[in-house]
Amino acid sequence: MNLIFIVERPTQFEVPFYRHAAADPVHRLRVIYTDPRLAEEVHDPELGRTVSWGFPLLGGYEHAVCPARGRLAWLSRELRREPTDLVIVNGYTRRPYLLAAVAARRMGLPLGLRLDSVLWDGALPPGPRTTAKRLLFDLYLKRTYRLFFGVGSLTLDYLRSFGVPAERTALFPYAVDVEAFRRASALDPAATAAVRERLGVPPGARLLLAVTKLSPREAPWDLLRACARTAAADLWTVIAGDGPARPELEAFARQQGLQVRFAGYVPYPELPALYAAADLFLHPVREERWGVSVAEALACGLPVVTSSRVGAARDLVIPGRNGFTYPAGDDAALVDRIAQALRLDRAAVRAENASLLARWDYAATWRSLLEAAARLREEAP
Repeated sequence: MNLIFIVERPTQFEVPFYRHAAADPVHRLRVIYTDPRLAEEVHDPELGRTVSWGFPLLGGYEHAVCPARGRLAWLSRELRREPTDLVIVNGYTRRPYLLAAVAARRMGLPLGLRLDSVLWDGALPPGPRTTAKRLLFDLYLKRTYRLFFGVGSLTLDYLRSFGVPAERTALFPYAVDVEAFRRASALDPAATAAVRERLGVPPGARLLLAVTKLSPREAPWDLLRACARTAAADLWTVIAGDGPARPELEAFARQQGLQVRFAGYVPYPELPALYAAADLFLHPVREERWGVSVAEALACGLPVVTSSRVGAARDLVIPGRNGFTYPAGDDAALVDRIAQALRLDRAAVRAENASLLARWDYAATWRSLLEAAARLREEAP
């Protein structure tokens, strides 16, 4: 199978997936980036800073970069270079993605669309926006794309709510390098103690970890309010991340005397050591369609507590076995779930996480893409 994936920019968790696919001796994945400014640092407004991933993103796999001008002609040449079984486009709202779809259709190449939209409450909200989206699916998307890839079960629910048949859907999750996180987080007790000391967490304390952007969407205030409700003297919270709200959050934590440490932005390669030092991972956001950090924490053997508005929770958090969810915005419920999660047996949690992530790792993701492409080949006249 020859597959092409068209996406805007490389990311820290998907580049290792491309390298995993590149190691396949039989099948092939080629990545086309639509943003020609790959050498420039990315500014994340929710972090309030430019982001550097801490490792090279452009080696070890086939890729090409779309130029700023003449995109349609360039994309047509790239797609014509060799026989292709499936072209997957990472969305449809950006102009280069639309041009890629036009080029692929002109050549009769099978097209797939990857989405991360979710159906939160089991039903679409009534109103003109949903009506317009239904028309978009009926008149354009379902006619243009033969396959639809969701990042998780909530995206598959979303697709089916707009009439996309199950046989035209497959998974293409935001998978993480499970084995790399597992290995890098296997610290000995001395190394773990050193990480905690650097964070300012006293020996013997139970450490709650949140990796988050300090912005309204990721709800850091919910976490601090939960910390204020917690009276346990041995419970400390470390918040890794940055953002516009950081000064106010730090001031609140000082005024309330909270046992909270702000670690600031942590480069991606250093995250496994943070997970290794923690007893519990928290992701109390107001809304996140997936939640890559949830899978990272699970790969490191941690139990996880997330809000009900984290897409990954549907697929990766098994209540009472490797963590819990709570109603988003309810900091009292968050406190209760933290207490429950800290009582879980860590060995059982690690076993549950390993079993579960085997269905969501790079190997499973690559199989899903290849199986979807094979279905299209079988359907061809």
